[in-house]
Amino acid sequence: MKMRFSICLLALGLLGIIPASGQDCTDYHKYHCLYGDYTFYYSRQSKSALFKSGQTKELRITAYSGEDYYVAVCANHKFGDIRYRILEDTPERSLVYDNATDKYAESIIFSNDLTRNLVIEVSVPEADARREDEFRCVGVVIEYRKTESD
Repeated sequence: MKMRFSICLLALGLLGIIPASGQDCTDYHKYHCLYGDYTFYYSRQSKSALFKSGQTKELRITAYSGEDYYVAVCANHKFGDIRYRILEDTPERSLVYDNATDKYAESIIFSNDLTRNLVIEVSVPEADARREDEFRCVGVVIEYRKTESD
């Protein structure tokens, strides 16, 4: 009886009736996102995750004093414009940057004067009426370099 049930589940999964959302996104950012120029160093704070249409997730990072940061967000083009905001990780959650006010730019470079905790909030658009909810990978690349003194 258990064997028959397992075979039925496998068959339904292969036919696409049960959505298979087991996609591995672990290193998506390493191979699909744009990197800054050669002056930046890769940060291990970079991450990737599986998103569903309409979903928002947060990535917490520490930005250190005296460093410039390059942040790039990438996803499958079928998602459309990916919105990301950089916020102070404080109760007030002050806005540092919103790419929606920058024509949904995929990357930004900013300088950091103080060591602070930030939140990178990534939002994927809702699916339109022509397609159902989709699961796809989204990546965030974070790079840093020492801020040049004048």
